[in-house]
Amino acid sequence: MKVARPDLGARLRRLWDQASLYLPVLLMGALALGSYAIVQRTPMPAAPTPQPPLTQGQPDTRLQHFEWHRYRADGTRELTLRGRQLDHFPASRDTRVLDAYLLRRDASSGVQTEAWARTLHTDDDRRTYRLDGAVRVVRQTSAPGSSASRGAHEKATPRLTFEGETLTWLTQERLLRSDQPVRITRGADTLLGNQLRYDEARGTLDLQGQVRATLVARRTADQ
Repeated sequence: MKVARPDLGARLRRLWDQASLYLPVLLMGALALGSYAIVQRTPMPAAPTPQPPLTQGQPDTRLQHFEWHRYRADGTRELTLRGRQLDHFPASRDTRVLDAYLLRRDASSGVQTEAWARTLHTDDDRRTYRLDGAVRVVRQTSAPGSSASRGAHEKATPRLTFEGETLTWLTQERLLRSDQPVRITRGADTLLGNQLRYDEARGTLDLQGQVRATLVARRTADQ
């Protein structure tokens, strides 16, 4: 008597069905092992180098041969500042500019002020300017060549030039002052004094110390 043997194809199909139940688990395991191997071979990123804290005299910003502008809400230019080098010191909230040029236009008074100095210091609010070294400040009622904005203000606020080694300009108080000798030029007139206090709003000039003046006679109509 012969015993019937199970069909080989049917046996293989049963084995495949059983193996297919575990195939997703085997694939996930293989992927996990592969990912782990890749991570182990990947170099770790370098830790960021901590920046040392800024010292009292260390700037956080430096600009070379720059020009900076500030505009009003109506788009007109209010201030221009340029120089060979700018350094900002966060500890003292001070900005230092070398070989500085400053131009500021006051919309309320119509006065334009230009200033030159070897060194300029100003606070973060741009309210105080300290000028040192070959200082020259020119104050006039309008931009050169603009005759339309002159007229009524021409005699009240004539063109004035201040020259000295140090000057401090307080823009909020509209004061220009110095505790060192200053030379003031108004047209052909020249004034020299050891100390200066000029009130822009009132148009008053206070010179102290040894004061000298050179005044040129004018016709009555020009005074």
